Amino acid sequence: MFKPDDILNSLSEAIIISEPDYDKILYANHTAELLLGDIVGKTQDEAFKGKLLVHPSNSEYDNKDGIKAKIYKGTNGKAYALYSKQSEIDGKSVIIETLADITAAEEERNDLSTRLTREHIIVSCIIEMHRNKPFDETINHILEITGKYLDAERVYLFKYTPEKIFKTHTWCRDDVEEKIAIGESINQDITENWYQKFDTYKSILIDNIEDLKNISSAAYDLLKQIDVNCIVISPLYAEDKFIGFIGVDNLPSDRMAEGETFFTALSTFISMVIVRDRNEKTLRRLSYIDTLTNIYNRNKFIDDREAMAEAGEKNIGVVYMDLNGLKEINDKKGHAEGDNALREMARRIGSVFGVHTAYRVGGDEFVVFCRGIKEKDFDALTDKFIKSLQDCDYKIAIGTQYAGENSSLDDIIRIADENMYRDKMAFYRHSSHSGRYRVRNDNFIAISTPEKIKKLISEERFVIWFQPRFSAVTGEFSGSEALIRFFDEDDMIVSPMDFIPEMEDNDTIHLLDLYVFRHVCEYLSGWIKNGKKIKPVSMNMSHATLRKPNIIENLLEIWYNYNVPKELIIIEVSEDQENGGISDITDVLGSLKKCGFHLAIDNFGAKYADLYLFADLKFDVLKLDGDMVYKIETDKKTQILSTSIMQICHNENIRIVAAGIENEQELTALREIGCDEVQGYYFDKPMSWNKFEEKYL
Repeated sequence: MFKPDDILNSLSEAIIISEPDYDKILYANHTAELLLGDIVGKTQDEAFKGKLLVHPSNSEYDNKDGIKAKIYKGTNGKAYALYSKQSEIDGKSVIIETLADITAAEEERNDLSTRLTREHIIVSCIIEMHRNKPFDETINHILEITGKYLDAERVYLFKYTPEKIFKTHTWCRDDVEEKIAIGESINQDITENWYQKFDTYKSILIDNIEDLKNISSAAYDLLKQIDVNCIVISPLYAEDKFIGFIGVDNLPSDRMAEGETFFTALSTFISMVIVRDRNEKTLRRLSYIDTLTNIYNRNKFIDDREAMAEAGEKNIGVVYMDLNGLKEINDKKGHAEGDNALREMARRIGSVFGVHTAYRVGGDEFVVFCRGIKEKDFDALTDKFIKSLQDCDYKIAIGTQYAGENSSLDDIIRIADENMYRDKMAFYRHSSHSGRYRVRNDNFIAISTPEKIKKLISEERFVIWFQPRFSAVTGEFSGSEALIRFFDEDDMIVSPMDFIPEMEDNDTIHLLDLYVFRHVCEYLSGWIKNGKKIKPVSMNMSHATLRKPNIIENLLEIWYNYNVPKELIIIEVSEDQENGGISDITDVLGSLKKCGFHLAIDNFGAKYADLYLFADLKFDVLKLDGDMVYKIETDKKTQILSTSIMQICHNENIRIVAAGIENEQELTALREIGCDEVQGYYFDKPMSWNKFEEKYL
């Protein structure tokens, strides 16, 4: 028959019974004796001395049943939990304690804590990577996060090229010297033995630098010289090509044991930051060059203008130029001849002023900045350029302005532009080819006042037509674009290009844009009620409209009256506005996107291609300009650029629409590079709403 003592001795936990206040231990079972020895008659402090230590992070607590718990670290390397409870035996008050081995549980808890901390650090690096801060700031912060987490002395980034390996970034603990300076290169022989390991995408862990002495004396000498005792080196790759490595040195042994996982993740994220920086620089570089003329474009013009104005540069000459009759050249001789005219104009500008001074800021407009030049030298250059045009087949309007000190750069540019405009007007007034400027100035300025616009709207002289859009792959109807048309007093259709510019100049274009938006919502609502098969409708809005105060509220108020699905409404904005790209309306476009409307970038490639807008704005549709569509078939550079744009858009779930399709060859070329939707006279012309409804809905 078992005695109570036999039962207690059979337990794997140590059982200890003591007098109150632990004055004397009255009983210890067999497990307790194996762990602590003969402890009966001793106090608890005497029994535990040299055997159990209070855990550094220990805190004693009581639960609702009066059980106290305390964590101890054994000198045998194990962890124990001591549970105590006041009780009575034979009417005598005693303390019964159970000492349980919790080593496995503690190891699991510590491992979980380590993993959570490591994952928190990795997440911190990811967050840092997506803050869109400058590249150097991002890398330095990631290195700092890593160094502090690993309790390392230094963390550094080395870049690899076939010619050399050099340090680009570093983080050092406050009490540690950098030793190798930024930009300083190291001998490639030092890292030669590492490449085989790098080829497997694995990190190199050297926990004792002395082990290198017989493997690579060059690496040993360098690391010894800069006071490295242990080091972790992880390779960096971009598109499967080795581009460098990160190094972490003199970290505690338990941090070395973090293993491959953390360092592989760290190198992956840093590689992603490097690749993103490369892509942004490439996009920025591409967005600075006009692909047709190979001189600077409007993006570069805006950046340089702002930099010059901020620096307060003096002694500047500005030449503003415009190719007269480009539309007639395109219409009568073809777009290829128009492109040749623009290239020839850029060549002549570069031969006199230098290609790094010239910018193509519009379809047929060019600007030259002559910086740090004397007025007489500027006049001599402009005279030389004018003389160089005597044998040119094309006519160029020119306006110049020079300023020495205390002049606003924007004023200089504006005056040069006005001088060019007067030169251009003189050309058209004396030319038998066109009455363009006379008609625009004499007639349309008169109708661009708010009162006149409202009257014409009430008379229904402005009407909305629809041009259908189709799938480039299947040819199926996929949507439409709402276009504004104006009928004059003789009921002749007037091109929007003849009245919209004046309305923008006179700040009345918003009246027309809101009119179109309201009627598109009205048409959509009616079609839905009549059970028509509706596809999205796009409509263009002027930058001037979107800069109006409360424009979001105005649009939402109109939409609320009709409550059509917002995904059926696509708001188009032109990418080639005079203010430069879309930077002036990015915030309001972001607000429209948050409201649920779809956004499209219109006329992409008409004057310049701002590839950097992909990093700044989330939009749904990119619409290629007709001129760019025309060049895709014949111009190799345009084909390459268009293919890259397609890939970027498809990666970002952006649909590509090509406008101005005129023949089967253009459609085939667009299909081959992955265009999604197309529109143009090859498929159908713009038509009144009732004809559109009958034919496509």
